[in-house]
Amino acid sequence: MKKMFFTRILLLSLFNQALLTFLPGASSGLTIDEAVALALANNPDLQKQQMNRALSEEDLSGQKSQAFGKVDLAASYGYYNLPRTLAPLTPASIATDPRGVPTTVDLFATGIMYEVPLFTGFAQQRSVEIATLEKELAGLALKLSREQLIYNVKSLYVNILSLQAQEEAQKAYYEALQNLYDDILLEVKLGRKARVEQLKAAADLENARVQARQISGNIRIVKAGLSTLLGGETITPLENLSVEMATPGKTEQNKEIEQLDRYRSAALEVEKKARLVDKSRATFYPQVIFNSFYGQNFGPNDSSNLHEGDWNNQEVWQATVNLKWTLFDFGARKTARRMAAVREQQSRRDRVKTELELKKSLSEAEIKIEMARNAFHSAESELALTRETEMIEQVRFDKGATDVNDLLSAKSRNQLALSRSIAARYSYHNGCFYLDYLLENGESK
Repeated sequence: MKKMFFTRILLLSLFNQALLTFLPGASSGLTIDEAVALALANNPDLQKQQMNRALSEEDLSGQKSQAFGKVDLAASYGYYNLPRTLAPLTPASIATDPRGVPTTVDLFATGIMYEVPLFTGFAQQRSVEIATLEKELAGLALKLSREQLIYNVKSLYVNILSLQAQEEAQKAYYEALQNLYDDILLEVKLGRKARVEQLKAAADLENARVQARQISGNIRIVKAGLSTLLGGETITPLENLSVEMATPGKTEQNKEIEQLDRYRSAALEVEKKARLVDKSRATFYPQVIFNSFYGQNFGPNDSSNLHEGDWNNQEVWQATVNLKWTLFDFGARKTARRMAAVREQQSRRDRVKTELELKKSLSEAEIKIEMARNAFHSAESELALTRETEMIEQVRFDKGATDVNDLLSAKSRNQLALSRSIAARYSYHNGCFYLDYLLENGESK
């Protein structure tokens, strides 16, 4: 009996040690790099962000094209109660043949119009500058979205591996308790153990079974989340990661805050709002627009004309320059300018807030990595102690020197230490991924 118990304890210890090595799996499952590649290719949110960048490029192109004006095709028909001439009359045309001048009450007109702004108070230039900044902001937003997606995928991937390792450890713990329960049941039948010890072992066995099912359920939940990030792809078995603890100091940030795209994005927002302030000043300048038209007026002569019913046409064209300068609008322009200035100040505060939040997040990430490293080393030390304690309690139980409570307690403490070690190791890995995300290094690794 003692030999059988020692064999089980040895097998369980070897299994626990194998779990802690975390060597890459032998199976060719879905690797973390493959998961990231699938997400970058299939994630709908990222695809939407790519469309936003395309929209910003189109907007910039549209703003630039406005500097060249627009060409319109125009056509009209009008019926009048009094006859109209096809073109304005001059004294010379009236003196030549007054009754022969074409007149009509059904006036048709067709032609081409061209309009271009000559001076807009620099509003047009500011619009192009703003669109350029928005294009750059859209590019930064796309890069940050990719970094966010990469971190989310890696985080869920590691969480699944952590839960799977805990599930395997829990199953081994359950099997060990099942074997213990079977041995106690046999001892009870032989009259060597009290029934109360069987009941205690059964209670711990049931608790271990429920814990294993809960872990399995959590794995399915996290896999569903990962599948969503991958665009609905079915999650195949994952390949294990080789996790190595870096020495303290090797996870420090390698970028200045000003180099990060999050900070650059906030700085560009300030610049954009400043351009909007400049654009609001354009309303205080005159607006100069050039217009031109070339076309034909035509229609049938009315009854007052000598040639009633005859159709006539007249070529018409014009080129004009219009100036409009708003002198007073009861404070509307000043209000718009003040609002733009306030928004600029808000963006400056947002930039400061972004800088402070980045510093805080980077500091927290480094602290959490160090905490995970310490938690892992502590859990490993505890695991070695609880494993030895479990073996001692098993010997004492076999000799009848203690009851099953001490043995079950020792097994439980050993299992908790193992779970803590697994969680701490993967928590360290997750912390490194988060630091890479903050430093925007996720895609380069």
